[in-house]
Amino acid sequence: MLTTEKKKETDMFVDIHIIQNFAPSNLNRDDTNSPKDCEFGGYRRARISSQCIKRAVRSHRSFSQAVAHAGGDTGVRTKRIKSRLTDLFVEKYGKPAAVETEKVAEAVIELLGLKLKDEEKTEYLLYLGENEVAQLARLAVGSWDALLAAEPDKDKKKKKGTDQESLKELQEELKSIVGKRRKEARSYSADISLFGRMIADNKNMNVDAACQVAHAVSTNRVEMEMDYFTAVDDLLPGEESGSDMIGVVEFNSSCFYRYSNVNLAKLAENLGFNNDLTTATLLGYVEASVKSVPTGKQNSMAAHNPAGYARVIVRRDGFPWSLVNAFQKPVRPSLDKSLEEASVDALERYFERLKAVYGAEDIVCDASFNLHRDDGGSLGGMLDSLTACLDGEAS
Repeated sequence: MLTTEKKKETDMFVDIHIIQNFAPSNLNRDDTNSPKDCEFGGYRRARISSQCIKRAVRSHRSFSQAVAHAGGDTGVRTKRIKSRLTDLFVEKYGKPAAVETEKVAEAVIELLGLKLKDEEKTEYLLYLGENEVAQLARLAVGSWDALLAAEPDKDKKKKKGTDQESLKELQEELKSIVGKRRKEARSYSADISLFGRMIADNKNMNVDAACQVAHAVSTNRVEMEMDYFTAVDDLLPGEESGSDMIGVVEFNSSCFYRYSNVNLAKLAENLGFNNDLTTATLLGYVEASVKSVPTGKQNSMAAHNPAGYARVIVRRDGFPWSLVNAFQKPVRPSLDKSLEEASVDALERYFERLKAVYGAEDIVCDASFNLHRDDGGSLGGMLDSLTACLDGEAS
C-alpha cells in the first residue's frame, strides 16, 4: 500500500466519478417530502445530498465487510450511547440491569464532557466507533466503584469520599479513548476516518475527514412529477364504493453525476498508518460508492438501478478534479444514445479537455468500467486495477 507513516513528498488523492440513471424515484426528500433539487448551470436539477450518499455508503455491506476483513471496525451514529453502554455492562460483563448500571453509564458520559437530555439521550447525535464504545465499557467496568462514587447528586456536587485525583485520571483515560490520536496510537473506525467527526462540546473528539463527498446532481434538466394515489378499504361493504385514503407523492427520473475524493495521506493517518486497513477501507469505500443506493421511498418505487459508469483516478497532487461542469448544459438523450450514455460521453470529453489544459503527468492510475461498451470492463476489473496501482506505488 502506498500510504506509510513517513510522509511522501506529495500526497496521493483519489477521485471517484459515477454516472447513474434512476427510474421514477424519490431517493432523498426535503422537509415537504419532495425530491431534493437545485439550480445548476441555470437549469433545475434533481439532487441527492452528500449526507444521504455517505449514509448509504457506510451502511453498505461491501464497506463493512472489507473493513472487517482487514481487522478494522465501523462506527455508530446515535443519541442513545447510554443504553448502548448499559447493554454492554449487562450482556458482556454480567452487571445487573439495575439503577447502578445506568448511573455508571451516566457518569461515563458526564466525564466525557457530554450532556444527557431527558436522562436517556445525548443532546445531539454522537459518532463513535464500535471499538471506542467497547473500550469505554471495559474501562468503566474496571473502575466501577469509582464511577458510582463520581455520580453527582441533585446539587451537582460530588459525593463525599470521592477520590478526586483518581477520578481525574479516570476522566483523562476515558477522554483519550475518543480523543485525538497520537501517531503511535490505534486508529479511528473506518467510516469516521473517512467522513470525520465534529463534537461541538468537546473539540478534542473532532476528527478531520479524509473524504469529501459532493451533492449528486442530475446531468439532465428535471421536471418534478406527481403521483396521485388512492387506497380502498379491503373490508368495504359491497354496496359502498370509493376510496378511504387519498394522497400525492412527488418524484422524478434522473441521471446523476456523483463525485467524491479521498486524501490517502489523511486516511492513513486517521487509521493509525495501518497499510492493510487503509487499502481495505479505500477499496471498500469505492465498491460501496458504486453499489449503494439511497433508501428513500424504495418500498413504493423500487428504483434499484446499478451505476452504468464509474471512473477512479489516483493522482500525486492536491488538485482534485470534479467533472460536474461537463453538465452545465443539460444532457439530452437521442435516438442513438440513452441519457446515461450521452452523460458518459459528455463526462469523458470534458475530462480529456481538462487533461489537455492542466496536464496529466500527476495521474498514476485511471481505472473505469462502462456498462454501455462491449469492452467497457467491469467493477471487479476496476478494483483490481486500483489495487495494482496502490501496490505499485508501495514498491
